[in-house]
Amino acid sequence: MNSYYLWTIGCQMNTADSERLGAALEQMGIEPVEKAADADVIVLNSCVVRQGAEDKVVNNLAWMAPLKKSQPERIVALMGCMVGPKSDDLARRFPYVDVFMRPQQFEPLLEMVGDRLGVDWEGCVGPLTPNRPAVTCHVPIIHGCDLMCTFCIIPYRRGRQVSRPIPEVALEVETLASRGVIEVTLLGQTVDAYGYDLPDTPNLADLFTRLNDIDG
Repeated sequence: MNSYYLWTIGCQMNTADSERLGAALEQMGIEPVEKAADADVIVLNSCVVRQGAEDKVVNNLAWMAPLKKSQPERIVALMGCMVGPKSDDLARRFPYVDVFMRPQQFEPLLEMVGDRLGVDWEGCVGPLTPNRPAVTCHVPIIHGCDLMCTFCIIPYRRGRQVSRPIPEVALEVETLASRGVIEVTLLGQTVDAYGYDLPDTPNLADLFTRLNDIDG
């Protein structure tokens, strides 16, 4: 098991999640490939905010069935907003999918890969910073949403608001800058709510002030 393919649809947060999962897999010695048919691990990162996106996910899942049949030891995973607290219905619809993961919850797949490789994934995986970032990169600063709008599924998939501490975000940006990144996009469903749930309630301006001190 030495290759993975990761397909992503949806928002920038999904893109960031995929970058982090890719970093984790690469730390375990698994390298990306361009085609799903060439991969030992296939991950589809899903979006269901719009029907068109969900339809594309379902269509891509259908293509996974013959790939799994041709290579039963291949791992097929579905992650993202299509996966809710319970995955029984999804498991019945797509029995060839090995693992279902809610947004940002990579552990089920990493544990399965670790078992296949005979390694402790927690001992292999460090900070989930992209190994080969582009000159611009996404950095999540707050996950989830507390607004509970009647038309939106995000709070039910990504959970309640959780801000990342300023030192943690700063360390990630410093690492990215050392790897050649010259621009970062700070992500969150509600970035203006950043810090309200943290001790001492720092705000977005405090985060900007700290990041402004980083060379790069």
